[in-house]
Amino acid sequence: MFKKGQKVKIHGKFIVKTIGDEFVELDPYLQGGLPSAEKFEKQGFTEVTESGQVKDFDGFAVGDFFALDGTFSVVRSNEIFCKLMAGNQMVSVPIHKVLEVE
Repeated sequence: MFKKGQKVKIHGKFIVKTIGDEFVELDPYLQGGLPSAEKFEKQGFTEVTESGQVKDFDGFAVGDFFALDGTFSVVRSNEIFCKLMAGNQMVSVPIHKVLEVE
């Protein structure tokens, strides 16, 4: 688990699974075969700057793709998920996609 305020990096690409009142849940997205790669290119993706501000952001929608670049501060975490702030939105990512920054 990660501690509140700890700096982390996120690796991989994600797809928005659910949008809740408190946070947006992101699931890993694996670009495997041709059909999944075509779907990824069709939907596009939005990146987050190193400071955590979203750029070219048009809102979260289920099925959107995101790459989270840069360093983020942990809001809270448990054995399964880590919640962090991406711009003004709290997002939840699987703990195995989180890397500690030293």
